[in-house]
Parts: sequence; structure tokens; C-alpha cells
Amino acid sequence: MSGPRRRRGVTVYDLLRVCAYEPDPDHGPWIEDLQVMTFAERWKSELMSLYALGWRSREPITGLPVRKLNSLLRAAAPGVVATGRGATSDPTVPWIYARDRPPAELVHPLFLSWVMSLRPEPEHEAALARVLGSIGDTTPLWTPEAVDLTATMVSLGGTGKPDRRLYGLLPELLATRLAARSYRPVDVVADTAFRVVSTEQGAELVSWPPYQYTRARRPAHYSAVIKITLHTTAFMPNLRVHVSYGIRRWATATPVRIPDGRAATVLFDVPVPWDEGETRSTHLIGNSIRFEPRLGRRVWRRHSAVDLLPDVDIVRTYPKPEDIGLAPETWLRGQSGIAAGVVHSTVMGPHKIGTGLSPVEREHLDNWIADGLRPMFRRVSDSRRVPEATKPSLLPKVPRDKPHERAAVERRAVESRRRALVAALAGEPLRIDIVWQLPETRTRLLEELATLLGLPNSQVAEEPVQEWVLGPLRVLIHTVRILDLGSPLDVEGKDPRAVSEAVRARRVAVAARFDRVPEGPALALVEILGESRFGKADTDPKFALRLGFADVGRVSQFIQAQEDGVPDLDARAKWTWLDGFRQLGAVPVPPGLTPAEPDADLQYVALWVVRRKERGAVRRVRQHLVAVRIRPGDTTHPICGWDDARKAWVPYSELLLALSRDVDVAYDDTGRPTPEATYAEHRDRVQRRVRSILYQTRDRPTLLLANSANIRDSWPEIGNGALVKDMIAFSDEPAQRIAVYGADLRIVLVRDRNSREEVPQWYAVDPGKGKTGFALGLWEEDRADVDNRVFASTADMPRNNPKVPRGLAKLGPNPNWPLGPTKSVWNPQYLELVVLGCLSADALELAGRSEIVPDEPGTWAGITHRLRFHDDYDPLARPLPMHLAKLAEEYILPREDSGADD
Repeated sequence: MSGPRRRRGVTVYDLLRVCAYEPDPDHGPWIEDLQVMTFAERWKSELMSLYALGWRSREPITGLPVRKLNSLLRAAAPGVVATGRGATSDPTVPWIYARDRPPAELVHPLFLSWVMSLRPEPEHEAALARVLGSIGDTTPLWTPEAVDLTATMVSLGGTGKPDRRLYGLLPELLATRLAARSYRPVDVVADTAFRVVSTEQGAELVSWPPYQYTRARRPAHYSAVIKITLHTTAFMPNLRVHVSYGIRRWATATPVRIPDGRAATVLFDVPVPWDEGETRSTHLIGNSIRFEPRLGRRVWRRHSAVDLLPDVDIVRTYPKPEDIGLAPETWLRGQSGIAAGVVHSTVMGPHKIGTGLSPVEREHLDNWIADGLRPMFRRVSDSRRVPEATKPSLLPKVPRDKPHERAAVERRAVESRRRALVAALAGEPLRIDIVWQLPETRTRLLEELATLLGLPNSQVAEEPVQEWVLGPLRVLIHTVRILDLGSPLDVEGKDPRAVSEAVRARRVAVAARFDRVPEGPALALVEILGESRFGKADTDPKFALRLGFADVGRVSQFIQAQEDGVPDLDARAKWTWLDGFRQLGAVPVPPGLTPAEPDADLQYVALWVVRRKERGAVRRVRQHLVAVRIRPGDTTHPICGWDDARKAWVPYSELLLALSRDVDVAYDDTGRPTPEATYAEHRDRVQRRVRSILYQTRDRPTLLLANSANIRDSWPEIGNGALVKDMIAFSDEPAQRIAVYGADLRIVLVRDRNSREEVPQWYAVDPGKGKTGFALGLWEEDRADVDNRVFASTADMPRNNPKVPRGLAKLGPNPNWPLGPTKSVWNPQYLELVVLGCLSADALELAGRSEIVPDEPGTWAGITHRLRFHDDYDPLARPLPMHLAKLAEEYILPREDSGADD
């Protein structure tokens, strides 16, 4: 395999290495002799009855909330190595795995304390006493078992199906094994120790104690974090362990800011409760803290294990949530043998430490992991480029010192935007309302619009009503001050009806000031304050304004008023307009998506399931399927969405307005929202819509795109274990050939990292020269077979991303990089592309079309890869049609910052 090449001063790598591991066939199965205990059936029946006393959901109870008990058992019970997922609902799943049986006199008090936490309400006191008396004399049964930690069956489609219990057990054991080894960061003289944190998706290693970085006499604290999760890859027979590397930042600002409606993770480092000495657990115990407005203070969330600690450790005094919130740095350093770290999130404000690790530091950690997993696991093979997969023909990037060339390129971009607007508007004028707070924002938005559409700034006026004529494009502009429309919503109390009423009132206020648009789409650009300026939850007016403008026929885009900490207005003005054009459906589709178009009339259809959350301005849950179609050759409305009420494709802007009408909530006499559909009802509804959409696309060649992680909850047959090449199945019918749904239908499943680390982290390597970096391209594994269907798409850096030195090191801290910890490292998005269906030789033969030249799966992966690139945008995290489908959720859900930290 060749090493990196040089192109215009940039290293072009030909090898991509993923941070993923698979069982080494030379070692054979990995067997561990463990003691296992199941959750007694008598416990289950008694405790389920107790727990059901306070159950209000229409969905049936599927298990007991055993998370905090499990967390404490793993961290503090001697000999316990892991707990099983689903053990309280499935009697065949072991509950506790231990190398040696922990003493009953230690585990039993923990168990009883947890039982009492299930229903602590006074009205359930008698029921609780009865249950405690009933289960108190039940003796748990331990049995020895030789557990195969690599046990995997293979599905009909050739995909590995690991033993279900391994998803929690294997990451936990691997993390514990690795935590027993020390790590020496690059060019650092001291070793780093790791502690294990159990998570819902696997396990983490967190460097502990945290690193301290001091500048200007102000310390900041951070740790390395390594996430370990178990996954499968379509059509590949082995399980895979994904390892992800990052930075965990610790909150030390006083007091810790936790906005209303949000929570913060707190990790506890405590001595083993029943050890008279100071023996430390190998684990940090995860808890969650939130602000409770009714009490006016911080409280533990219900799954927090720290609630149980005082019941089993009467010697030590554990901090209350308020103690930690008011002195986070003190507790991070530790008091009386107890330490607690609050994980920083973006909603808490800025942090001195930057996020992310460089490729060089990631490679160094990855080599340490590889050594620690031998001989049971080996690296997944490196990937090579798919040579014919290149970016589409985008506009060239011209240096600033070549003004004539830059002007020529900008003219081409202007023409492309105008054509896209004309096509999206279908002859109607572009109607714009600029709803402003600050005069300078209004002026800058007008100037930027003129630049994007090629109008000289000298022709931009200050009048509140303007008309611009740009060839076939007519632009009608109305500017107006926002006044009280931008004020906080008037929400009284916590009654969900109060939130809905406040939203309704703001929608009425919008309709009172803006007439309904007579024909065609219109755009409102609205300047409002940032989310943090609205105090308590539910008072941010953004979503109410979006619904209000939709009521009067306008899609809407928001720009935050200029204030401290907000990026420069010039850059934000451009992206505000481009996002506004996108909502109108005016997105130029780059030409030359394929080296040789396989079908001249090819259309792209993307699916995205929006899941509502039971919080915020829309207090509804469950699922809504969004479908977006792009026909690059159409001269009017090339971008459309599926309107299920009308059973028709409608212009993209009409889709957004239609979605906004689906958020109203009805309430019963008690003030509770009327019941939504059950999971099964939603699943059936989504699958019916998918089949309806497939039927509507049968008239021409179609590339269907779906994000498997996003849609499989509604369409389980799209999960890896159910996939068969060139076949498709739904819940109420057996698998059928994809050709049944369209003779020229191709399907590509896209998978991203998401919160479950479903695709691996990666870096590009040159083993010969010892170089490490990032690389753009489409890739397939070296060991891939002839009919390979699995590819990886990697993008390049955003255009304005600050350049970071290749060898930047942050861990230690590294003495050679005194500013290293402050630098953020952005990692290009990796997408897994699975070509589920194409016109393969076998598919054509079964369809009686053997005379047709079969598809190369890499061709369709390459088309999907190219759809990530666009003249006006940085490389997209998803292909363009899926990008548009996902962003439609802005009209169903309030847009929220996840508050995540790397």
C-alpha cells in the first residue's frame, strides 16, 4: 500500500485507520469463569406491583429502575465486575457478574435501600412495608458459569449477532482490564491512571485525578476520556468494539450554572463504603444533578446512586447537591476522602480547556489500547481509498491576493443562488420580513443579502419597504422593529397548559402584526436575544415565533442579537441568509455528483424520523416521519417534501409550514395532555408512510437514503441483524426483493457517530513515514470481499476552522505545548455507508433483467459521499437530502443545545 502523496502542500493519505477492534481468530473464544446471579422472579413480581402504584404512562412497564443500584454494585461491591442489562424484565439474563461472590451482608442492605427508593411517597408506606417483608427472606442464588465474551451468531444476511448480554458486560470488563494499566502521555514523565465509569451504552475510562492547567494564576481542570462500546457492522460476521477518545472538562465556576430544565453529570470518587481503610474503587460513580425551581435549589435526579450511599456508609458524610454546586472546585480536589467532579457542558458557559484530541495524540492512545486488548482482540483492518469517488465540481477556493479570480468565482456563486431561488419560488417574488432589535443588525443583513444576490451595496436603502429587481428574481423587503414580540413568554407556574397558552398568545400577537402572505413562500428573519437571557425554561419565545410566522405563511430564521461572547455579526449574517434560503427550498444542487451519471433522471429521497420530547414548548412525544425529495433536473421546486395529509410531494417550504400545524396539544379535564399513540402504533404509522413514499417514487430511478440509527426504532427491520443484501422487510410482512418497490430503486443506509458511538473514530496514517493526520475520501476495508457493501465517507475541515499543529498534545499537560490544552481540535465527521440495495448481478437475474450491466456498490456509496459537499456550506454531516430532512424538525421541536461536552 502506498504512503501519503502531496497535493498543493497538503498530505494526501491512502490509508485510514479506525479505532475499532474485533476478536482475534488466532486466540479463539475469550472465556471467563464468573459467578452469576439472576434477579429472583419473586422479587420481580413483588417489586413490579409496588413500582406500578405510581405509573402513569400508557406504555406498559418493561422493567424496574435498577440503574442506580447497579451503579453502586459495580463500584463498591467486592468482586462484582458487571451487571446485566434487562435483568429485571428477562429472567434468562443474569443480573450480577462477579469473580467472587460478594458477601450477602454487604449486598443485602444496598438492595433493601434501593427497594425503599422505588416508592418513598407516604401514601405507599403500607405497600412498601408489605413488599419488604415479602422479599426480605429470599436468598439469591449464585451459579458458576464459563462466559464466552466473544459469543456471536451470524444472521441470515451474514451479520454478526453478539450475545445480547455482551453489550454491557464486554465494555465493562475491557475497561476494568485497561484501567489496571498505566498510560504515559506523549513527552510526559508522569503516568496517567484511569478509573471506570459505567454508562448506558458501554463503559468509559476517565483519567483520574484530573489534569490541572494553570494560566494567569487561574487553574482549569480536565481529563482524558475513553469510551468503549460494542457494535456490529452490516454483512460482517464479527462483533466490533469501538474506542473513542476525547477531553472531559470539569466545571469549577462558582456557582455551577444549571439552567432550568437541564441537568449536569457528577462523578463521585469514594472509598469502598464498608472498608474501614481508604480502599478506592476502580469506578467513579455516576450521578445527575438538576435545579428544582419549586424548591429553589439543586437536587439529585432519581437515578443517582449517591442517594443510597448514606444508607450503607454511616461513617462518612456525603455532600448535598447544593454543596457541590456552590464549591465545585473544592469537591473536585476532594474533602474527607470524598471527591466529586461536575462534568462541564456548553450551557454552563465557556471553559478555558479546548475540546478534542489531535490525530497524533489519538494514535498514541489507540496504540496503548491495542496493547491492552491483546491477545483477545486485534485491530480492524485499515481501509483503502475507493479511487473513483471524488468531490463534485465545486467552485474553486481563490486566495485573497487574487481579487479578479475571486470576483469571477463569486459571480458564479451569485448566479447559482439566483437560479435556486427562481426555481424554488416558481415565478413568485421573494418576500422578506427583517424583524430587528438593533439598527446595525438590520443594516448588516441588508448589505449581506445584496452581496449574496449580487446587488451593489450602493443600491441598498434604509427605507422600511424596498423592492429589488435582479433579472427574473424580484425581491420585496419589509423591515420592522420586533418590539414586544421578542420578550419572554408569559408562563405562570408549571402547568403544561400555561406553556401552551403562552405559545398561543405569542402566535396571535404575530398574526396581529403581519398579514398572511397571499401567494408562494415568504421568509422572516428575526433578531432575538440568546437563550440564556430568558431565565427559566419555557420562556424563550423562539419556537412560538416560528409557529406564529408559519401561521401567516412565512418560514423563519433567527439571528442572535450582538452581545458579549456572540460571534462576529458579519459571519452570522451570511449564514442566517443561507439558512433562510434553505428553508425556502433554494439550495443549489452541485453539478457532477457522479463521474458518469448512471441515470439522467435520478432522484434522491431521504427519510428522517423526528422524535418529540416531553418538555419545552411542545409537550408531546413520539415520532413523525419526514421525507425530502431532490430532483436536480427540475426547473421548478426541485426540492420537495412529502405531505402525508395530502398524500403528495409539496415544495419544501410548504412542508415546513405543514409540519408546524402538527404541534398543538389537547388536554383532558385534569390538565394532562391527551394520550399519544403507543410505540407500536407509531411504528406502524411510520412504516405505512415509508411504503407510501416508495410507491410514489416508482416512476423513475431513485436513491433512497435513511439513517439506520435514526429510523430503526420505528423500522426495526432496518437494523444490522435483520439486513439481507438487496432485500427489504417491514414488520407485518416477510422480506422481499427491493425491486418489488421500484425496478430502479437503490437504498443506502447512513450511520453516524451519534450518542452511542456507532461508527468508530479514525485517523489517516502513513506507516512508512510515521505520519498521522486526517483525510477526505471514500474508503473500504482492505479485507472487504468482492461484493462489499460497506464504505466509509470522510470529509475535510470546515473552511474557517482554525488550523491546529499536527502534533498538538494536550494530555499531561505536555511541557512542549504550553498552550496545548486551550486549543480545540475539530474532527471531520465519519459516515458509514451501507449499500443495502442496488442492481447487483444477483438482483438483476432474479428480476429477469440479466441484459443490464450490474451496479458497482461503490458507485452508489460514491454518490452519497458527494452529496455531503456544497459550494455555500462546509462539508455536511449528512448527505444533502438527509440534511434537509433533519432540519425540518425545527418546525416540530424547539431547537435545543444538547449541552454536550467532548
